[in-house]
Amino acid sequence: MENVLGIINLINEQNDLSTLTRDRCVGAVPFAGRYRLADFALSNMSNAGIQEVVVLAAPKAESLLQHIGNGRHYGLEALHTLAAQHDDELQLDYPLDYLKSRAEKYVLLAPSRIIYHSHYDQMMDYHHNSGADITVLFKHLTEMDRHAHIGHAYSLNINDQGRVVGAAPTYHALPSLSPQNIDLDTMVLERKLLIDLIETSLKPGKAMDLKQAVWEQLDHLHVQGYANHGYMAIMDSVDSYYAHSMQLLQPHGWRQFMEHQESVYTRKEDETAIACHQQALIRNAFVAPGCRIEGFVENSILFPGVAVHAGAHVKNSVIMQDCMIQAGAYLDRVILDKQVMVEQGAVICGEYAHPFVAEKSGVL
Repeated sequence: MENVLGIINLINEQNDLSTLTRDRCVGAVPFAGRYRLADFALSNMSNAGIQEVVVLAAPKAESLLQHIGNGRHYGLEALHTLAAQHDDELQLDYPLDYLKSRAEKYVLLAPSRIIYHSHYDQMMDYHHNSGADITVLFKHLTEMDRHAHIGHAYSLNINDQGRVVGAAPTYHALPSLSPQNIDLDTMVLERKLLIDLIETSLKPGKAMDLKQAVWEQLDHLHVQGYANHGYMAIMDSVDSYYAHSMQLLQPHGWRQFMEHQESVYTRKEDETAIACHQQALIRNAFVAPGCRIEGFVENSILFPGVAVHAGAHVKNSVIMQDCMIQAGAYLDRVILDKQVMVEQGAVICGEYAHPFVAEKSGVL
């Protein structure tokens, strides 16, 4: 897509991800055994032919910036970063000078905390054909989607013509039971309008974020909704991260997630084969290359380099890169951040839907 600037916005992303974001931003959180959350937005932009992408980097983004590098492994011609100095509600003004210096007519804004597959080129065509000032991406949840963990989001009121006529904040710590249109925090608009909205949000007495500035002007702006279909996950809490991870281990969840994964790009690491001892037992698990399994792994996701020693038992858990579970340890409903060591014979259990989380490089 020509004449479109892509922006991945890491600033002010709602999250209750506990220690998973102690030393990293939301976009750097690992997911599904091999990806970082920001990989999905960057891949969507690359697949749509957007060649100029800017990452608005929040504090603690160092590991993500190292991961995304120059953007070549996403197929991008140019990937720029603009770093915020503070992560607060009024940091929307910092890219203004940069935005004013750009030549693109349109901007496509996307988050990292929400992952989905979308054809942004088709969304742009829809935007042009509708004559809208702004087009926002949404997911229509029905009673069939009651498993969906929504977290922090806006619920949109969309009329029969597809126009957004109302928006209200919503939060669901538990699965939703009522049909609704969930805003995916992604929108297309002209660059000059984006600048106007940012400047409006910064006026004395306003103190609002960008989306609030959009919703406040629904009577004056034509905001159109564009429906996204297929897999969607909002990662803004430990519970939602865990729920979406466990859903990948269900047949329907895995099929839906994998439907477009050939077009999701990430930094390739040196991979070695999985070493599986003859006494090991693996049931319904995703085990990444480089793992060494001697014990029992069930209904779990293991990132590269994980070692499960003989007699250790890992159930219903997410084990990130280079963790070591020593002999006789028992883990159930646990998230281990990178490089955690679980000592011999340790027993660690979380609660249903509320996992135990161990911080990076910890010893348990």
